[in-house]
Amino acid sequence: MSTDLQRQFFEQMGTRHQLQNLYDALPDVFFFTKNRDSRMIWANRQLIRRLGLANENDVVGAYDWEFFPTEVADKYRADDRYVMETGEQIRNRVEVFYDETKILDWHITSKMPVYSEDGSEIIGVAGVIRSYKEGQRWAAPASELEDVVEFMRTSAGAKATIEEIAERAQLSTRQLNRKFQAVFGMSARDFKIRTRLNAAAHDLASSDRSIHQIAMENEFSDQSTFSRQFRKHMGMTPLEYRRSYQRGG
Repeated sequence: MSTDLQRQFFEQMGTRHQLQNLYDALPDVFFFTKNRDSRMIWANRQLIRRLGLANENDVVGAYDWEFFPTEVADKYRADDRYVMETGEQIRNRVEVFYDETKILDWHITSKMPVYSEDGSEIIGVAGVIRSYKEGQRWAAPASELEDVVEFMRTSAGAKATIEEIAERAQLSTRQLNRKFQAVFGMSARDFKIRTRLNAAAHDLASSDRSIHQIAMENEFSDQSTFSRQFRKHMGMTPLEYRRSYQRGG
């Protein structure tokens, strides 16, 4: 409940741009607002740059599908709908977002509903995104899985079974999956696949190694399995991804 002091201050402040300038000044933090249709209304300078855009006009009215693989954009939109339909916040959800090299990697996202001026209806959603490593300091559940996640990123972790990973974490397989479901919204096995795909995407974009070689190096059983999983999660084949990245993403 706002006080008279707060109300008078914000009425005097008037323009929204003063607070937006503050959001622009924060390093490695991405802010955005969307309307009821999940179209971008505003993004801070860091997010605009991360999406490869020049200015705010380029992002206004855009959908996530214009920047991200279909599966990723669909997940973002589903979270938007949940927040707007329930009025509940999403706090410290771990999901993929572009890193500084335009590769999908783990980040931590929080979203909250945006209300009309009189508070009678939800008119959109606002959110903040931080890198996974930076966000761990603010997300205790994610911190609990830090060692497991870092192990999964290694070659040994990619080869390990979920049972071996659970044993390493001194958890039962069921406990491990429950923790991953709570933090990442997916099972430990799905997270492991997603992590290997993220690593493979980085290799596709940053090297000229063959797709078969990249599939083997990231512990996929064969190139066909790798291509099928990659298309499912990234919305394009490994070759299409490599070509799109070479064209500038």
